[in-house]
Amino acid sequence: MRKGESLVEMDNETMRAILNEIQPDFSSSIIENLAISDLDDRAVGDFKKRMAEKTGNRALINSPTAQILQDAELMRGGKFTLASLLLLGKKEKIAELLPQAEIIYEWRSTPEQIHHDFRVSWRVPYFAVYDDIWQTIQARNLRTPYQEGFIQQEVLAFDEKSCREAVNNAVAHRDYSISGRSIIIYASPQFFAVVSPGGFPQHITPENILKAAPHWRNRLIAEAFERTKLVERSGQGMDVIFEAAIRQGKGLPDFKGTDAHTVRINIPAKVKDAEFVRFLEKIVNEKQVSFSFDEIYELEMLREQKVVANPQHKEKFLKLGIVEKIGKTSGTKYMLSHKYYSYEEKPGIYTRIKGISREKKKELILNHIQREGQGIKKDFMLQLQQLGLPLGFRSHVVWWEDYLINNFH
Repeated sequence: MRKGESLVEMDNETMRAILNEIQPDFSSSIIENLAISDLDDRAVGDFKKRMAEKTGNRALINSPTAQILQDAELMRGGKFTLASLLLLGKKEKIAELLPQAEIIYEWRSTPEQIHHDFRVSWRVPYFAVYDDIWQTIQARNLRTPYQEGFIQQEVLAFDEKSCREAVNNAVAHRDYSISGRSIIIYASPQFFAVVSPGGFPQHITPENILKAAPHWRNRLIAEAFERTKLVERSGQGMDVIFEAAIRQGKGLPDFKGTDAHTVRINIPAKVKDAEFVRFLEKIVNEKQVSFSFDEIYELEMLREQKVVANPQHKEKFLKLGIVEKIGKTSGTKYMLSHKYYSYEEKPGIYTRIKGISREKKKELILNHIQREGQGIKKDFMLQLQQLGLPLGFRSHVVWWEDYLINNFH
């Protein structure tokens, strides 16, 4: 390779990056000696049914299997691909030819415990088992009740669409060249996590995953999911997962535990802030507006981080009164507005984030002295604490009270 004016030997990292760029779709690999009789009838029937529903062509249900698979590119040149084995092959053939194509589910009543309370595994064609996986998850789904006016509502710990998307994503994107490792689903009352072998594809990181262009490690599998409407649209699974968690008041999913050899997505199961969701619904109803996923995500970042330097949609948020500015000129930052913290009945938190101007601080001191005289320090400290002011500021105010009393009384 060329480095400046010289030719140097290509290092391993550069070679690996180039190979990753040109690596063919592993799921399109041809499986020699796989016959139509090696396919699972239930899986094939479900595949045809879903294709018929997606296309609106009911005749596909009774069409020859080989023709359907050829049209879906799961067969090429009369031979079966690895994707057809994984999605439709009999369990005996999967165990023989692709034993790493296994999905394991583990339930723990507390996420910290080492031993699971329940465990089940599947090494069968995915189109014969995806509903069974969801039913296993659903069997331990917890409900969080909340009051919406006069109506009792509930939020499920495990959102069906999000869980299905997370598992589908792992099946479509795991690295099947890694033997001896399976997709593992970890569930507990606190979170739902899916761990899959193989790190993120080139150019994808936890930081850019919601913005980066779609990148398929196993394109044939991803396209089969799209053809059968197992996923709405390839490349949008993460949007679905993040938006559901935010709209249910659970906070943001994360990728803690992800490294060069593993991808792990953690989806929160417990409701953290249902009031935030109701506040946004109130804005939507009052202002007759809607929020895109990007806008919802940005508002959730504001809720979690309290202050954000430069929100992309700040003009819309300012106009609706959802956010307000802190500071001026280049140092300007943004936070959720007083309207939100009043709705949540947490004015003290608003004051701590927003801070108090110098003039307001002086006004507080003088008003207290004029109203109470010298007073008792601990009473003044208590009043400031009720305003939500940080301890350092409260101590500073009491020092100024002493100074003003001693010098101007």
